Amino acid sequence: MILSIRTKLFIAIFLACLLIASGLAGILQYRLKRSFLDYLNEQESRSLLQLETRLIEVYQVRGDWTELERNSQLWSSILDTAVRSSFFPANGNDAAEDDPLPQPSSPSAYHEPEGMPPPPPRSHIAQRMERFIGRMVLLDAKREVVKGSIRFGVPEDLHQLKSQGKTIGYLGMHRRQRLTEKVDVDFADRLQRTLWMVVLLLALPMAGLLSFLLARHLGRPIQALRKGTHQLTAGNYASRMQPSGRDELGLLTRDFNQLAERLQKNESSRKQWIADIAHELRTPLAILRGEIEALQDGINQPDTHTLASLHHEVSHLQRLVSDLYDLSMSDSGALSYRQESLDLIAVLQETLTVHSTSLDEQQLSVDTTGLSQQPVLIQGDSQRLQQLFKNLLENSLRYTDKPGQLHISTQLKAGWVDILFEDSSPGVPEDSLPRLFERLYRVESSRNRATGGAGLGLSICRNIVDAHGGSISAAHSTLGGLEIRVHLPLQS
Repeated sequence: MILSIRTKLFIAIFLACLLIASGLAGILQYRLKRSFLDYLNEQESRSLLQLETRLIEVYQVRGDWTELERNSQLWSSILDTAVRSSFFPANGNDAAEDDPLPQPSSPSAYHEPEGMPPPPPRSHIAQRMERFIGRMVLLDAKREVVKGSIRFGVPEDLHQLKSQGKTIGYLGMHRRQRLTEKVDVDFADRLQRTLWMVVLLLALPMAGLLSFLLARHLGRPIQALRKGTHQLTAGNYASRMQPSGRDELGLLTRDFNQLAERLQKNESSRKQWIADIAHELRTPLAILRGEIEALQDGINQPDTHTLASLHHEVSHLQRLVSDLYDLSMSDSGALSYRQESLDLIAVLQETLTVHSTSLDEQQLSVDTTGLSQQPVLIQGDSQRLQQLFKNLLENSLRYTDKPGQLHISTQLKAGWVDILFEDSSPGVPEDSLPRLFERLYRVESSRNRATGGAGLGLSICRNIVDAHGGSISAAHSTLGGLEIRVHLPLQS
């Protein structure tokens, strides 16, 4: 079974809420039991104040703990009275008033006071009192056991008993370590059941509702992205989404819109690319066809002028196909580059020497006084760099008025070298500067083939410069024409 992302989000959030609620319930359950146990210990510790008074009275009457050691019933009676006054303050106070500790008839005998109430029935209160009495410990001034048991050790919190400023003994109580009485255990169990009922009947429904709302809120933009992706797959590149928020989903929505915009531009460029290529191929093919048909019909003769015209069109067509091939290979990354250490100035000078004849024929004077006199070493492919400089020279040859000027210079910066090609008029409109490196783009609206090329030379230049880790840009020249700046990294 395939679960949607909204369902997965719901399950994940619900399980997280369930784990948190269960963990909190477990912690509260433990804390409730411990707090209840601490409450019982604190309640029992209040009886020590009553015991201190009674025990001090017993000691003052006899002068020692001998009577209390021999008379176990007196010990139990004193503890019982203190416990009752502690757990039941109203009855305990009455008992203290109605049953005062009597004075013995002789110093050698201390008897239990008359009128002492009979032992209570064996109920949960009696059981609690018995366990309470069993945890009491009375020590004399030398910390010897008078009453009680120290098999569990001496209690940590001992109350000092004093009579007339003299320490006569110590009173302590072993604290509860767990719930033993049934009524206490039942009470703690009821609290735990109530806590779990709150978790099951209140926390779980709220967790489910919260998980559903969050899953729907988070799943809505994801579902919208899914629908938008389907539209892009279907070719609807004009699809856009409304960004929601500044979180990751909002950033993803904006990235989706940028992707759709880029795909729309690429589709538009592809259509324009196909149309431009068709136009560029159709023109020389139409001329070739017209020339050949004129020869077939006997209108033209296969003389030198006709053959030269045919050769010119075939050469133009060959250059166009070659440029298209180089550009496609460069775009796909299949164009090979042999990186080696070379002198960029030497490569540029060699390219200028090869094209010196064409420069003279077009009356384009080249000024190289601004070139560096020292070798400029970079890591690059000499053949591709010659192609770069050749395309830049041909661009100036095609579009510079006769007689023209071309100023070539270099600028060295920290780790970089700039090569500037500045030619004379005519210039390039401001809005055309950013588009000069687009494929098949030419400033001439008439697409006059007599002066302009196919518009692929500068695109190839950009790919070559990018492959060398540099950049290329266009600006207005100080000579009135176009400035091309090639920015390349120096050899480290």
